[in-house]
Amino acid sequence: MAQLVLTDKQYEHMGNNTRHLMIMGSAGSGKTIFACTKVILYGLEFPGARIGVFRQTLPSLKKTSWKEIRELLVKYNIVYSENKSDGVITLDNGSTIEFIPTDSDEKLRSLNLDFVYVEQAEEISKDVYVELDLRIRHKISQEHYGQMLLVVQPQRKTHWLYKEFYINHADDSEFNKIHFSYLDNPYLPEKQKKVYEDLKETDYDKWRTHTLGEWITDSKQIFTNNWDVGYNRSYFNFYTAGIDYGWNVPSCFLLCGWYDDECYVLGEVYAPEMTNEDFLSRIQVLLHSHGLGFEDIDCVYADAASPDRIEVFNQHGLFTQPSVKDVNAKIETTRSTRIHINPSCENLIRELPDYSWDKDKDGNILDKPIKKNDHAVDALCYCCYGVRGSLSEYSPNSGFDLSEVYIY
Repeated sequence: MAQLVLTDKQYEHMGNNTRHLMIMGSAGSGKTIFACTKVILYGLEFPGARIGVFRQTLPSLKKTSWKEIRELLVKYNIVYSENKSDGVITLDNGSTIEFIPTDSDEKLRSLNLDFVYVEQAEEISKDVYVELDLRIRHKISQEHYGQMLLVVQPQRKTHWLYKEFYINHADDSEFNKIHFSYLDNPYLPEKQKKVYEDLKETDYDKWRTHTLGEWITDSKQIFTNNWDVGYNRSYFNFYTAGIDYGWNVPSCFLLCGWYDDECYVLGEVYAPEMTNEDFLSRIQVLLHSHGLGFEDIDCVYADAASPDRIEVFNQHGLFTQPSVKDVNAKIETTRSTRIHINPSCENLIRELPDYSWDKDKDGNILDKPIKKNDHAVDALCYCCYGVRGSLSEYSPNSGFDLSEVYIY
């Protein structure tokens, strides 16, 4: 095996064998590489070990931990075989690393593991966490040690992970939490450091969670200082749009131009009780006012709950695709996007300041927005995620992407 290449912070904590270990902190701090290296070292140290690597969905797992572990095995000249269809890597000593999405409840209940690593553990529920903890029961974990290793991007303090580690088990020696900072990572490009630091000007809460790696108590308002009204620009790299369909409540179409990865909302169509034909006609008028036609729009990202209406729009020549259903993913992508709004978009301008997180009966802020007066905001979120979201299938080539994350 070749010499390990790690940061000082990664070396310092590689030998930690606490049963519940949470690695948290800023983006680009080396959290993922730390965890992937620890997985490999555990497998090498204990022949026949059974290791499970988890994330919420299989596509996101393939893009992060699975990819990193495979690359590290090659980098360090470690002999292994891989069954990609089953999602299993087998080391030369018989240890196995299995890659499993946490949305497969039946699969989780059948596991018999020694070591569990959950990437982006803030995405999973506490029920999944408890289920995975119960799966650490194979003989290696009994004879030596087993570990639940969680890699976490801090969120609001109402999150169950914060309560579990900072309140419920604050003095429990079997629960350990370690903070990583992007400043600890000498391999992080200066260009990416600037991206993290610039978040302070566009999304203060995300700057605190992603750049500082802090757990936060934030305000109810979701979109604060990442948008403004008015701009002085007539040329754009490409055009997209977002649609929120309604009937009794308004339908909304937002036309967006993109330049240097910033979103310019050029105009809106916003009205209730519009038939498909009426809606398409009004959209056509809006496009013509900007010298555009249906063929000039790279993609329209629409409410996935209306597949029939999406099909009608495609039949009329307006390329329209369903947006992802993950509400928080769309919100976070939109919060990290710099947005400039034409003063004529009065409904979007009216909705944005009032778009807020919901609260529970005790007044704690929840991880879901209040579903009220959000038709233009939803259209905006569909559009921003379609262009800049990490799992979007229809992103045009928008140049430098602030959602890109370097991990070392």
